[in-house]
Amino acid sequence: MKLPQIKNQTGSIIVSLLIITILLSSFIYGILSLSNATIARSRQRIFVLQAQYAAESGADTAISKLNDDPSYPGNASETTLLDGDRYRATFDVSVLAGSTAKQRTIIATGNVYVPADATEATYTRTIEVAAEQSSETTSSGLLSRNILHLQSGVKTVTARDVYVNGYIYIQRNTSDLIAESVTVAGRNTGSGNCSIEGMGNLIKPDSFTDPGQTKTKIRTAYNNCITPPGNNNTTNFDVSANESNISLVQSTFIPWSYVLDSSYGAAGNCSDWTNSGASLDIPSAGNNKLTHYPDSADGTEESCGDDGSIDLGSKQINILDHTHLRADLCADSGCQPTFNNPDTGDENTKFVFVEGTINFDSLITAPGSGPIVFVSYGTDPASKTSRCPLGGSVFLGNSGNTSAPAAFLLATNGICLDRTRFGSEPALGGISGKNVYISSNPGTPFDLELDPTFPVDEIPIDLSWRAIYFKNL
Repeated sequence: MKLPQIKNQTGSIIVSLLIITILLSSFIYGILSLSNATIARSRQRIFVLQAQYAAESGADTAISKLNDDPSYPGNASETTLLDGDRYRATFDVSVLAGSTAKQRTIIATGNVYVPADATEATYTRTIEVAAEQSSETTSSGLLSRNILHLQSGVKTVTARDVYVNGYIYIQRNTSDLIAESVTVAGRNTGSGNCSIEGMGNLIKPDSFTDPGQTKTKIRTAYNNCITPPGNNNTTNFDVSANESNISLVQSTFIPWSYVLDSSYGAAGNCSDWTNSGASLDIPSAGNNKLTHYPDSADGTEESCGDDGSIDLGSKQINILDHTHLRADLCADSGCQPTFNNPDTGDENTKFVFVEGTINFDSLITAPGSGPIVFVSYGTDPASKTSRCPLGGSVFLGNSGNTSAPAAFLLATNGICLDRTRFGSEPALGGISGKNVYISSNPGTPFDLELDPTFPVDEIPIDLSWRAIYFKNL
């Protein structure tokens, strides 16, 4: 039998290898092309995302600026956010009027330049943000955005309305808090869920501003741990404990531009405050509405007074108009000034904006003075830490007797009354701070009473601007 003859197939193997090589090369080339395209798209997405972040940064900046100046129109030129070796990111912002005075429309554009020295933006993203001013409410006579602490030496504190974001601590069983209403939105997390705690006493006043009210109203987000009344209604108290809908005070910041409109100008020096004489007019004759002393930079101005501290001594300061001061009042040594607002009619409250701290040994308002609100933007000084554990950017000491029913003390940081003596009832118009620490001397000759008739309805709170929505354009 003849066997089949085997043919030479070397050529077909070479063809097969060639085909496989071409296919593999095509596959590898495809992978490389896909990888390059993916890297390019990823790089593009990163830059687009960076442009988005830049636009959002511009909107955030605009909202911050609105909180300083509600008339802020936006930046006049592009603001550089990042300036690297490979690219540069900027934003520009326009702030437009909204449908009401408390609304603004912010148009923010983020730009990314690749390379960094490019003259035209390679990537841009534009967003529209609606900003709204918080619903404006007004202050309480005694307000703390965190803690109200009545130290053990305090005998009695009397206020019409008390509002506290954190909690109230009344340290000693002989200390009384007398109020027509007490509202507490938080608690001391280190205790038994207490909105109000300590060994002290809650007391209802002998009479109420509203003749129809007969009981002190207490509202707490958690437990009222002072008994009586505890969490239960009594003959003297209407108690609503463990409420879930008590709102926080978002901000007590009052920008001076809220009161000082564009008709006010910069005086250029602070001589009105530092002039000699037992009595000073603010502003002095010829300086009407020139109430910024000085207005050359943010923060305390070292050229004003003694290295940024103005010693008022025991002078009488007549506040004839709203004023804005970039200096500390009496930081070097406590003063015992008398203040007077000669305008006593309705809506004649004068605001004194202090971009620094206030350090009074005692405070007096002249008989018949109209209301004055002192607003301190200063930080809590380290020098007061031992006496004021919760901060003391506004400080009242213990020299002389404080008798200032026409004065309301408002601090963006802490308020501290340290062994303060009071010479009248009422002794102050009101108090508001991030923390309020009261360590006043009892009954020498009077305890601390806040004037229930002080026009707190002229002191706005919750003026902060916030974003309510945004969209990509």
